[in-house]
Amino acid sequence: MGRENFASAGAVAAGVIVLFIIGVSRPHLLVEDNLVESAGALIFAVACVLALDTAARKRVLLSSKERIMLVGTSGLCLVLFLSEISFGARLFGLPMPILPGGGEFDGGHDVVILTFRLLRQAETGYLLLMIGALLIVAGVLLCLYWSKLQAMFDQILSRAFEFRLAMAVSLLASAVTLDLLDSYKASILEEVAEFVASGVLVFAILALPRKMGATTVDTRWERSRSFSQRGPF
Repeated sequence: MGRENFASAGAVAAGVIVLFIIGVSRPHLLVEDNLVESAGALIFAVACVLALDTAARKRVLLSSKERIMLVGTSGLCLVLFLSEISFGARLFGLPMPILPGGGEFDGGHDVVILTFRLLRQAETGYLLLMIGALLIVAGVLLCLYWSKLQAMFDQILSRAFEFRLAMAVSLLASAVTLDLLDSYKASILEEVAEFVASGVLVFAILALPRKMGATTVDTRWERSRSFSQRGPF
């Protein structure tokens, strides 16, 4: 892991800790549909537009894979933005579908909640069989693609965009898991994780064109130096 990624991880961890402490002492800031969640929704919207704009730029040197990743990131940010505003229910007062077991389907995390509730209602034997099948499939895929997964992991650790994107996804996954817990502090930490993830996504997108721009400058400098050493003929 490079220094930049190490510093990013430290900054994210510090941000989560500081915001969690603030949330515990000032809970009104981090309750549902309040200041922090609204700010997070706005940042997700900014990240969505920024990723799409970066992918569409012709003057930025990006590979086709990087452009696809940016478009995918833009789509993810759009879903997260819509989830934060309850798919428009917060803005327009729209009624949302009722979830089995209580609550409303007003966010992407409700898919996980619904799945978890359905699994709890399933018979133990069927549930164990399904978990076993999933573990077997996961093990087979891990054996087949171990070298590719290892290369992908090395790439994530070595590049700013991929590393920050992975951190954001990890924060979002943690937020979904925390949402399953019936705890006051877990609810605060969930909001903190989502808010920090929104900022990390923006910085991930900003890291990609900056890095490519630096690479372009270095390449031009190397070419000019090589040309000066060889001479015009």
